Amino acid sequence: MSLSEKSKQSIRAWDRENMRTLSCRVRTDEAEVFKQYCLAHETTAGEVLKKYVAKCIYEYGEELRKAEQEGK
Repeated sequence: MSLSEKSKQSIRAWDRENMRTLSCRVRTDEAEVFKQYCLAHETTAGEVLKKYVAKCIYEYGEELRKAEQEGK
């Protein structure tokens, strides 16, 4: 079942307000090796990067909590 145009517009509006794109440039040879890595692990570059961002956010939160506890 396909989405109506109104639903698509609503989704695009939500994404505009709530989502951001992160990007970086890497050398061509590095990009090729990374694509091979993703294929070997049956995943996509986007999924690997999303997981890494989530890991960094979690670890940063742990650092902040530790610093807050030490400051008390």
